[in-house]
Amino acid sequence: MALSKYFLILALVLGFCCGCSCNKTQELAELDKPDTEYASGEQGTAFALRMFQAANQQGENLFFSPYSISTALSMVYGGARGNTAEQMAKALSFARPAENQHEAMRSLQQALNDLQDRGNAELTVANAIFGARKYEDYVLPEFQTLMRKSYASELYSLDFGDARGSADFINRWVERKTRERIKNLVNAGHIEGSNHGMVLVNAIYFKGNWLTQFDPNLTREDRFYTSSRSRSASDSRPVMMMHSRGDYRYAELPGLQVLELPYEEEELSMLVLLPDDIDALAKDLTPANLSAWQHKLGMSQVKVFMPKFKLDISLEGIVEILKGMGMQDAFNSNTADFSGIRDEEKVPGLFIMDIVHKAFVEVNEEGTEAAAATGVVMATKAASSPTPQIPVFRADKPFIYMILHKPSNTLLFLGKLNQPPQIQD
Repeated sequence: MALSKYFLILALVLGFCCGCSCNKTQELAELDKPDTEYASGEQGTAFALRMFQAANQQGENLFFSPYSISTALSMVYGGARGNTAEQMAKALSFARPAENQHEAMRSLQQALNDLQDRGNAELTVANAIFGARKYEDYVLPEFQTLMRKSYASELYSLDFGDARGSADFINRWVERKTRERIKNLVNAGHIEGSNHGMVLVNAIYFKGNWLTQFDPNLTREDRFYTSSRSRSASDSRPVMMMHSRGDYRYAELPGLQVLELPYEEEELSMLVLLPDDIDALAKDLTPANLSAWQHKLGMSQVKVFMPKFKLDISLEGIVEILKGMGMQDAFNSNTADFSGIRDEEKVPGLFIMDIVHKAFVEVNEEGTEAAAATGVVMATKAASSPTPQIPVFRADKPFIYMILHKPSNTLLFLGKLNQPPQIQD
């Protein structure tokens, strides 16, 4: 008798500051110190910028965590086999053999969590798997071991028959890991539609102060022009503009200014790209170009004008974006092969039903706070040198910004500010 497939939900939960009855089946695993190269670098940047270009819409804000999306999908990749695994590796820009890829992800996650112990920033990464109790005995031991060893994943068994209770439990976990910044990541419909499937969640939270904070007494109301080229009143809106003057890593290139704003935690920084033409920059945002721009940075005294802003954004259309990157089989109940997750000789297999992602970011005089959440739903198959003149970096028009883990050059968060929100008291 043929077995039908069930949905798998991947939920990635991120934060940057920059119930049902359930049984916890496994405790958080202790990780050894990292001893391999980081997972990101060129391959992580390639995936991040491809996602940015695919999700970018002219005139709209954008903010998401490439690291979180990549991590959650990497967890699912751990159970992918055959053509499904090959397509995922290509779409996610995974260049290493699977075993090395998971070990590199472990190393990076450990490095990020270690920053918390240094006391200069709040930065935590957490993963969890929420499986249907109906099939908990059929989750393969080797998959559970991989999740604990490489992703320090907490494993939970929930009664998916209580869809609302299960969704509430998952959402409370997300809220705790993101300091209440991300709420209602999944809903009862996700649980019901999963057909006793599985929800995989990655959460990252960061809150950090600038190395040189902006003086609140210098913050003034100013205008932000929503068009790169127009300076008309109709294309502007009021913002609270912060001001600072100091030594920063800075580069001035044809049509582009680049500024690095360091945090107190020296391994983290915000890179801001301020172009003459935001749409042209979005198209030119490739790993090679980004690397070239970063290499042009040099210490210089700069007058910085940066708007305060706070955004809550859901990233829509992730499934279609990934399909466009060649990841087709994972979303098809007839072709998906996730036989490395559950024993498909005894129970129905899995395919990805949906991916949801929510993000939050706040930039102010003290620093940055951000949070984001991505959910992938898997279902059971139915059946330069400074010039003498002090340069001015005035971010009063659309710009791209990214939060970097500098040792690995990992883009933890990536966004575009095109339409600042209304000023709030």
